[in-house]
Amino acid sequence: MKFSHSLQFNAVPEWSSKYINYSGLKKIIYTEQRIYAEKLNSAHEQGQAAFTPDSDPENPINVFLEALNKELRKVDSFYTAKEKDLYLQYRVLIEEFDDFESEFPKDEPDDGARRQVRTFLNSLRPEAYRDQETGRGVVGGADSSRKPKLTNQNGKICDAENVLRDSTPLSQPMLSSDAFCNSSANIVGESAAVAEEGRLSRKRSLPTLFDEEDFKPTFLEALKMEKRKPLCELFVHLSELKSYIELNRIGFGKALKKFDKVMFVSIKEQFLSTLDQQCYIFRDSTLSELNTHIGNIVRLYSVFTAGNLDIAKDQLRSNLREYVVWERNTVWRDMIGMERKSQAAHAEKTKLGEVGYSGSGEKYEIPLGSGRRLVLPRGLFSAKFIELVVITLVSTLLLFHSPFKDKQQRNCFSVLVCASLLWATEAIPLFTTSLLVPFLLVVLSVLKDPDTGEVLSAVDASKFICATMWSPIILLLLGGFTLAAALSKYNLDKIACTFLLSKVPQHPVYVLGAIMVVSTLVSAFVSNVAAPVLMYSVIRPVLSTLPEGSSFAQALVIGIALASDVSGIISPIASPQNVVALQSMDPQPNWAQWFTVSIPVCCTAIGLIYIFLLFNFNFKGTTLVPIKRTADKFTWQKIYVIVVSISTVILWCLASALQNYVGDTGMIAIASMVAFYAPAILSPDDFNNYPWTIVMLAMGGLALGKGVTVSGLLQTIAQGIQERLAGKDLFTVLSIFGIIVMITATFVSHTVAALIIIPLIEEIGKSLPDPHPNLLVMAAAFLCSSGMALPTSGFPNVTAIGLRDNVGNSYVTVSTFMRCGGVASIVLYLVVVFLGYMILRMMNF
Repeated sequence: MKFSHSLQFNAVPEWSSKYINYSGLKKIIYTEQRIYAEKLNSAHEQGQAAFTPDSDPENPINVFLEALNKELRKVDSFYTAKEKDLYLQYRVLIEEFDDFESEFPKDEPDDGARRQVRTFLNSLRPEAYRDQETGRGVVGGADSSRKPKLTNQNGKICDAENVLRDSTPLSQPMLSSDAFCNSSANIVGESAAVAEEGRLSRKRSLPTLFDEEDFKPTFLEALKMEKRKPLCELFVHLSELKSYIELNRIGFGKALKKFDKVMFVSIKEQFLSTLDQQCYIFRDSTLSELNTHIGNIVRLYSVFTAGNLDIAKDQLRSNLREYVVWERNTVWRDMIGMERKSQAAHAEKTKLGEVGYSGSGEKYEIPLGSGRRLVLPRGLFSAKFIELVVITLVSTLLLFHSPFKDKQQRNCFSVLVCASLLWATEAIPLFTTSLLVPFLLVVLSVLKDPDTGEVLSAVDASKFICATMWSPIILLLLGGFTLAAALSKYNLDKIACTFLLSKVPQHPVYVLGAIMVVSTLVSAFVSNVAAPVLMYSVIRPVLSTLPEGSSFAQALVIGIALASDVSGIISPIASPQNVVALQSMDPQPNWAQWFTVSIPVCCTAIGLIYIFLLFNFNFKGTTLVPIKRTADKFTWQKIYVIVVSISTVILWCLASALQNYVGDTGMIAIASMVAFYAPAILSPDDFNNYPWTIVMLAMGGLALGKGVTVSGLLQTIAQGIQERLAGKDLFTVLSIFGIIVMITATFVSHTVAALIIIPLIEEIGKSLPDPHPNLLVMAAAFLCSSGMALPTSGFPNVTAIGLRDNVGNSYVTVSTFMRCGGVASIVLYLVVVFLGYMILRMMNF
């Protein structure tokens, strides 16, 4: 997870503006990087530091340190004020406990509990605030002169718990010691006076809640009823204060690390070594004192848990807000975050400033006369609702008026049209349509026994269709997700990407080609759905240094999108449509056979698209900052992930030869999942974060394909098409259907296009005079990736159109996709129809 996101999720909302401005510091870093790009390139080639500390105010080191010191002053000032307020609340709360114990009516059964509370109070009250004669707290009589003092460089005396020592960091001194001492001196004395005022204002007799005429609670019961809530609240506030220290400490370290990495300097260690001297917030004594106060709260709370500190901690922590766990994300969790962002893009601000969704709670009123009105939700008149109504009416009409005479075929055709329209329009979520498909197939009695042709009962149909949905192909899809999660969680994908890109000459022509090649490699083993997410994070530092509206930035973004689209054909797990195709192929090709066809087709298409992009964009005058290798150390977990991943791919390639021992590719996928999850290389959270919507979409497609097959509908449609294609050879059929597939995949997602067309083209392939169903299915799966002309044609395009620069502008537009993506679609179509067809015939598919 990016630290800026972690900071946002973990920050106390009310203090959001008081934390380190990490995003602002990053902008300064990238601005300086853009200004000194040529000097940084030279320093990178020579392997030496680009800048050294000096007195020049234009020196990037001084510019950055000035901004950093400003943030230090901000967080330190806020912490000092907040600490003062909370420590005052702490003292007042101790006094309230004291008053409660002294004023509660004495009762012999309560003596033990009262002594315990008194002992706790005496031990928790600071020595400077304890009356020497009675041992009871006298805040107002505390002698502030007894607090320990420190003397600054000019001889002035300041309170030890608030003084900020003068120190000279790499740039100017962060704070003036004299100014700070003048503003913060006598804090303890002032706190004592305010505490006395608060104690006197809160001093009271027993509340009417404990009137003896109503009931007579015990001392502990009454104490818990009145003081448990403020005690819990103070614990939460002190814990938030501790989190504030930790978040900001991490933030300064992250900012310095990024500056060192981007600007080829080394100032982090020196600056952090003097951080505790520069400001009060980061001193060891500050955190120690805060931990002491938190521990005292736990000890005091333990009087309610019979002295059990562990139970007291658990109960107090239950009041804390849930914090996001800081751990490395998998690529699937990043995808979920991007999906939520795209959904949030449809949200709008209400009058009260709250986020809402357009039309979510609005009403539409129809006057009926005499003051009466018919009130209807405005959502009933939305485009999605109207689409849903029309699709329902069309599907219902097809149940009674259909070109098919057989009842099962008629019902199946209605389900096919309904599912296709719902997938194409997205009137309801795609995965919801997939869940609806098996329900309709069973309820409408569509399914027949494949052997006897008899209509299956509802019970048998349910078992049959569920077994179809949970097939080895789905296990293969999950196995691909598991490999992607393991590689991304341990940063191996980024290590490999940055290693390859760091070896390329830093010229736009070479960098663009290298990034498209790396995108292809990532797609092969991590999937083309996840590849753009990873690649855009890799090139983000490069994009940040390019000027606004840079042609090379546009070429990079759209190059990754188009390369990821095309490389959806590269391996069986590269895209969901390949999984759908494998289900329709008999016998199923192994990975080695798939690579024999896909690699030449993919490399040729990407090479031609790369040449087109070079002619379409002008890179003249573009200066690049080199992409540096990710310097992660190799641990045993990384080595384990590499070994298991390579072993899994090898077994998938040899699946045909090993089928007598391992069954099929689904069983190999299960073995790899066990290998990752059993030793806790991956966690249950990683499994939960898989893109299950894609899994459900594939399962629904398999169910629909089986339904149209066993009902006989597919055979009937194929025969009708065959009559119109009578006398046409295999190449002509592929060419015609290739155009249909390309157009369909452009306007709906690639996976949906595969779900609709592949079962049909399989049946047509079987019915040809020269039957080659596997050839047509594999070519159709490749052509599903040719839909690239619109931003909505596939997930890589959706990711690219949503990418923004530092000022919030999109790198690419719809016209860019129509121009470049349209040409890329035609290029892939021609390569598949000619080169792909030739290789498939040579391999006798």
